[in-house]
Order: sequence, then C-alpha cells, then structure tokens
Amino acid sequence: MTTNTVASKIPFSDLCKLCEKVSCAKKPHKQEILKKYIKYFRDYAEKFTSESPQVDTSFYPVMRLLLPQLDRERGPYGVKEHTLAVIYIRILCLPKGEIDAEKLLNYRAPKSGGSQAGDFADVAYWILKRKCPDKGNLTVENVNNYLDNIALKNASNDRRGMELELIQMLKDMSAFDQKWLIRILLKDMKLGLGQTSIFNAFHLDAKDLYDVSNSLEKICNMLKDPNHRLHELEVEIFSPFRPMLAEQCSIQKVEECFKRHSLFYVETKHDGERFQLHYKNNTFKYFSRNGFEYTEVYGSSSYKGGLSPQLAKCISKNITSCIIDGEMMVWDKRKKFFRTKGENIEVKALKESSGLKPCFCVFDVLMYNDQVVTNKPLEDRYALLKEIFIPEEGVVMLTERTKVTSKEEVISHINQAIDSKLEGIMMKQPMSVYKPNNRKAGWYKIKPEYTEGLMDHLDTIIMGGYYGEGRRSGFISHFLVGLAVPNTEGDPVEFHSLTRVGSGYTMTKLEELLSKMDPHWNRVVPGVRPSGLEWAREKPDVWIEPQKSYILQIKATEIVDSRQNAFKTNYTLRFPRVEDIRYDKKWSDCMTLAEFEDLRKNAEGKLYSRHVTVDGLEESSPKKKRRISPTLQVAQQFTAADLTEVTKKSELFNNKEFCVISGTEDLTKQEIEKQIHSCGGNLVQNPGSSTFCVLANELNIRVSNIVKCGRYNVAKISWLLKCLDVGQLLPWSPSDMLGTTAELERDLKTKFDSFGDNYTNPATIESLKYSLDSVEEQGDMKVLGPKEMADMDIEIFGDTSPLSFFRLCSAYVDKYNEVNNPSSDIDTKLEVVALDFVFYGGCVQEIISEETTHVIIHSKNMNHLEELQMINHQREKKFHIVTEKWVEECVKKTSRISEREDIFSS
Repeated sequence: MTTNTVASKIPFSDLCKLCEKVSCAKKPHKQEILKKYIKYFRDYAEKFTSESPQVDTSFYPVMRLLLPQLDRERGPYGVKEHTLAVIYIRILCLPKGEIDAEKLLNYRAPKSGGSQAGDFADVAYWILKRKCPDKGNLTVENVNNYLDNIALKNASNDRRGMELELIQMLKDMSAFDQKWLIRILLKDMKLGLGQTSIFNAFHLDAKDLYDVSNSLEKICNMLKDPNHRLHELEVEIFSPFRPMLAEQCSIQKVEECFKRHSLFYVETKHDGERFQLHYKNNTFKYFSRNGFEYTEVYGSSSYKGGLSPQLAKCISKNITSCIIDGEMMVWDKRKKFFRTKGENIEVKALKESSGLKPCFCVFDVLMYNDQVVTNKPLEDRYALLKEIFIPEEGVVMLTERTKVTSKEEVISHINQAIDSKLEGIMMKQPMSVYKPNNRKAGWYKIKPEYTEGLMDHLDTIIMGGYYGEGRRSGFISHFLVGLAVPNTEGDPVEFHSLTRVGSGYTMTKLEELLSKMDPHWNRVVPGVRPSGLEWAREKPDVWIEPQKSYILQIKATEIVDSRQNAFKTNYTLRFPRVEDIRYDKKWSDCMTLAEFEDLRKNAEGKLYSRHVTVDGLEESSPKKKRRISPTLQVAQQFTAADLTEVTKKSELFNNKEFCVISGTEDLTKQEIEKQIHSCGGNLVQNPGSSTFCVLANELNIRVSNIVKCGRYNVAKISWLLKCLDVGQLLPWSPSDMLGTTAELERDLKTKFDSFGDNYTNPATIESLKYSLDSVEEQGDMKVLGPKEMADMDIEIFGDTSPLSFFRLCSAYVDKYNEVNNPSSDIDTKLEVVALDFVFYGGCVQEIISEETTHVIIHSKNMNHLEELQMINHQREKKFHIVTEKWVEECVKKTSRISEREDIFSS
C-alpha cells in the first residue's frame, strides 16, 4: 500500500467529523465549513509537497467519499440496508428476534427504529456505539482501497469475498466512523448540502467541468488551484460527459416557441437508453447518460462485442474519430421494429438467442475527425452526421427529422405519435449549439403527459404503506395500491396489488390522508397475509382493510410488465404519481381488473389516446381508435400519384385496396401506384379497415409502427413486381412479408416452417437464402468454435482446409505504438495482414494472452522485437514471432508453412 499520498495521512475519522459538522450546521454555514476544510487540505498538501515533491496531493480520494453517488470510476458496491443489517447481525452475534436485530431489519418502522427510524446509518450507530472501539485506525486511503475491493468483488459476483472485505473494514472502525461509512456505501450522505454547493466550495468551475467530463478525478486534478479559472471546456475523446437535455414543453407552450423562432426540426422521441459512442482508430467506447461505461457489453473493437463489429462496417472509411450522441434501442430481428423500455427489456443485457439486438439510433455528433463541433449549429452537425455512417437496419439508424413552421404541424406530429403509441416527439431549433447538461438551449420534448387532460387516470385503492426516509422518516410516505377483482354479488372482496406510488401530493395533503388512516394500519407479519389482499414480491410495511381505505387517482405514462412478479396483477405503472385523493368516492368504486385489462388492451399499454387539436382536446372516448387526417405538406416522394390519365389494363388487383408507403431505387411510389391502378386496384394513403395490404420497400419508423399494430399485412414491393411479371396474384410467403396479421401468420405456419422453408414446394436460391438468414436471426444457428471448425475441416477435406489454414491460431499484431495498449496510436501497415489472418481462419487479439500462438511484426519495424522476446521468454507457453512475409507466403501457398522459415521465429 502506497504511503506517498496526502490521503494516506488523513484519518478517516477526521473526515467523518467534518461530515457530522456539516450535517448539523445551519444551511448558510454548511458551505463555509467545507470551504475551510478544503483550504486546510490544500495548505497541508502544499506543505507536504515541499517535504516530498513526488507526493500525490489530489483531493480526489476525499471528493469521491463526499459525493459517492457521482463516483463513476468505481463500480457499484451491491450493498443495501438489508445486506448491511444481516452482516451486522452476524458480526454482533445477535439472536433472531432480539430487539437490536429487529431494529436493523425494520429500521424504517417507528416502533423498531425509534427516534432514528428511517435512517439506517443512525439506527446502526446507536446500536454499535456501545459495542465498538472508541476510535478507528483507518485512513481515507485505506477506506478507498477497501471500497475498490468491494466494488471489484461485486462486479465478479463474489458475494462472500465482498462481505469479508466489508467485515474486515468494519472491525477497524469506531461506531461513529461506521455511521458515515454506511452513508457512503448507500450513496446517501444526508449532508444537507447539494452537489453544486460542494463543487462550488472546491472550485467555481467544478460543476461546469463535471457536466462535460462526468469525472470527479478530472475535476480534482485539473482544478487544484482555486485562483485558476477554466476558460474553455472541451469535449474529449474517450471521456464521458453529461449530454445536452431538452426542456419539457406542453402543446399550449408550442406557440410561444414559434414566437422566438420561425423554424424547428421535429424528431421521434425514442424510448431507449441515452448513450454516447466514442470512436477512434478502430477503438470503441460506450457511455450511458450518467457516465457509466458499457464498452464490455457492446465491444471495444471491430473484432468483438454485441454491436461494434457490425457498427464498424457502417462507419465511412474517411472517419478517424468521432463522438456520437444517440439512443440505444432494442431491435426485434423477427418482427422488424423497436421494443420499448416499458417492456422491461434490458438493452445492456441482450442475448443473441433472444431474437433481440441493440441498435444505435443516432441524432447528433460532437466530434468529427478530432475536431470538436459542439459550437456548430444543429443543422451543420446533422450534415456531418450523414457523412459518418452508412445506416443499416437494426445496427445504426439516423433519427428521422422534419422541418415544421407552425403549431398546427407540431400537433399533427404529436397526434401521429399518440396513434403509433410512441413516447412523444422532440422539437429542436436548427441553429442551436450543443451545450452539455443544459436544458434551456433550444431543444424541447413534447409528451402527451405534459398536456393537461390528455392522459387517462386509474382509480386505485390503498392496500398498504411504506415508512419513509429523510424528512419523511417516522411516518408513511409511500403506498401500495391495487385493483379490485370483479364480484357479481356485491362489493369486491379481493384486491390485487398494481404499483407503489409516493409522489404527486403535498406534505399537507399527505398529513391529512394519514390522519384519517393512522388508526387503521396493521403491521405486516412475515408468512401471514391479510384476507382479501393479494400482493406478490413487493410487500408493504403495514396494511389496511379495504373498507377503511381510500382511493388514489393515479396518473402514469404507461402500463408495463411487472419485473420479477413484483405485483400480483403481473403489470405495473411507469412513473406513477398521485393526481388526486378521491374522498368523494366509496372504497368499492376503485377500478376492477377487468376494466384495467380493457384499458391496457385498447391503449396497447399507453395511458393516452385522445388527439390534440388547435383549440384543445378532441371530445371523444379515449378508447376509440381514430385515423389521422394528414394536414402536413409532405415531400414529393411521399405524395399520392395523379391517376386521372391512367388507363385500366387488367383486373389483376380488381377491387383490392393497397396502401403504398414508399418506392424502390428503380420505381417511385407514384409509379407503383399507377401500375396498381392500371390493374384494377384501389389506393389509399393511410391503411384502413378495408385495406388488402400495405406495400413498402423497407422498414422505416412509420412501417415499423404499422407492423407493430398487427392489423395489416405489410408486403414487400418485390412481391407486387413478381405478381405483375407473371400476371397473377401470387400467394404470400414469409420472405415476401415485412409484417402479418395474426390470421395470415397462422396460415403461413401451416405451409412453412419457422425458418420460412416451404413444406411441399422445392427451394429456390432466393428462398434458401431467406431460410438461412432466418436461422441466424432467430438465434438457432449453431456457432462452432475453432476446434469444432477444425474437426469439420478434417471431415470435409481430409486435412486442413485451403481456406482456413490459420485455424486454431491466435495472433497479436504488433500495430500499436505501445505493446499491449490498443488505445495507443496505430501503424496501419499491418492492417491488411491482420485481415488476411482472420480471413483464413485465424483469430486476432488486441493484447497478448495465454491463448496467443503467434505475434506478427513488420519486417521494417523491429522496435518492439526485444520487448516481445522478453515477454515470450517469461511465458511457460511460448508463441511464434513472425513477420508479415510469413503470413503472405502462407496465403500464397494456401497452407500454413513452418514458422522456422521466417527469420524471426522463436
């Protein structure tokens, strides 16, 4: 353990005393106390440096303990109150049911937690202070080292190792130290001082730098001197930053926006995870909006990961580096549309066999070939974005945008979003520059929930309550609400849990409600369930009889599946909040499960379906489905064809109604419509109840939404052209369809297998290709490892295949400026050699590992030869060091020649 750091000289107990002092101080004095401590730290660090110039004087070890919720360099601890309670009970040897054990396990309940109820750290402190040493002996550096180990063991799912680290740390601390350690572990310091105030106490530019970099370490290293101001903040490659945000905007406020600007872009608001992609010299890094890195999930290069290998093929050859802002979506490869967060699909944990894959929907660029472009207007950045990627369905897609100049056009777009069950729309000013973590810079998000009266409400009954924390500690602050099971013989007698809600009401309204309910609460007893109340994994702290309960009118964005069966209904609400407390309604008037199911099915999970008009809301049932009457002026390629002069040639499509969405490279939408009309077909611009089929060349957002609704057969235009060629209406096959109704899907299953292969008709080249692609998309393709492929080579060729003579070979290509450092500069002279090695069955690694069999160097660049030989000398399993000429000779002879024939073999 290093001792040449200031952090190694600071007792952790001193930092705890500072936290206690700040926590107990009155609001105006809190920041001054922290400023004095930081000045003391800097003075001490300066004195320490004069004695030992090589000392690390960074404030970072302290800062990451003061702001644990912002520490991105260390992973999650995997520790919650219950885990700590169990560990303490074990350390203190507390018997089951003993009063101290009950206090720890039920710290929220006033009866158990006492005056400290709701604050686990306080409850633990009052139990520990008579059982622990008076003084701890750990330093700030010691604590950080322990926390690093806990985070690493949690990441590797080593629960036992994590607990042992935690126990060892706790044994060397006083009860007072443990109180503040617990708050660090739970990432809730309760200092009464916001993160902005803490940043400002350290440096006036700290908050701005954090918004750009998302790094506490960078703040502490770059802003050591409070008198030195940071004049220019730059977005840096491979360094995460807070993305630009959008201001909430209701339909009523749109007109005010147009008073300030005459033109806006409208984009679809994707319902995924905000991500930024950093790319340079074939190295990828992915960061979430909060600065967490997910490169291991999606891949650090074009050779590995769940997205980077496909993404690398879409990046233009002239791009050396870029930073892209976008939304990581879940793409359904079978149904060809996006899944939403409301379906509880973890985009960061997708498996190939699921038929789902990550797709990056990009909408902004911040760096273009090493040049930061945040100060360029949005319209210029969007032009650059088109030069970076060649879009590919299900891999990387550019967010579609349309120019609008009036409130009426925006209303038309939000109505389309409502009908398509989308989250909403984005409205962006074309001249806006990119400002990290800024919500007032020309971007607006418009959701149905922001417009009063547009959302449907649910009348739910309170089934139970949860004790609060912080300023709400000691009394019920959240509620478990549910729905009634229909009863034909009178009032309902059974209720099923739906969601947990704890926002939307003021403290005054909450106190009024609790005053009416307090006499009727009953404590939940483990293993005993009250009659008539059915909940699942999510259990309340207290429960109440329905006859003595009240109805809460709930507002939410949508109905979603309940994760891990948390609620009895198997569904729950996304972002629920209390709209009103309905004292005027009888307890038995709450929504029933049948009514809830009707609402869920009719609205497809969304809790909005009314349309917006210029004057307000449509006066119609929210459950009634409407067709949009377009009022926008659309681009020429999307307009209807002029059919006045088209003459009828045949009755091939007689009385069949078609909706053509788009054209092909060879035929425009209008030309296709004219051909359909000449064969007796009818045409509409929006599908309706009598539409025979929808025709499209590919899946875009509009086509995906039509497919998702499941009411129309969506055929490829290639099917129509085949019908025109043979002069008859051909039956549909799976390869002809982009989407089907349930009826057609059942019919196709009787004629085709799950991969689109016909049971009776001979296969064609086209149908065989489609079937093989389907095998891969559905995750049923057997992926053979190198050893299995080598066995197959012998089975087929009797020896090594002439196309895979590097099979079972793993090579490290010496193309980096530093050995084993893929992030260093790349020498491109060996790029083609690496591609040849992979093409003929080999595997290329970014660093030397135990599996490495060959190291390829360039015959004209021997700079690393001695270092590589030293690495090889230290290994038990040796590798061959060869030049590019050996690879070229192997390719020339279509077989792997002896490495001894290369002068640098070892």
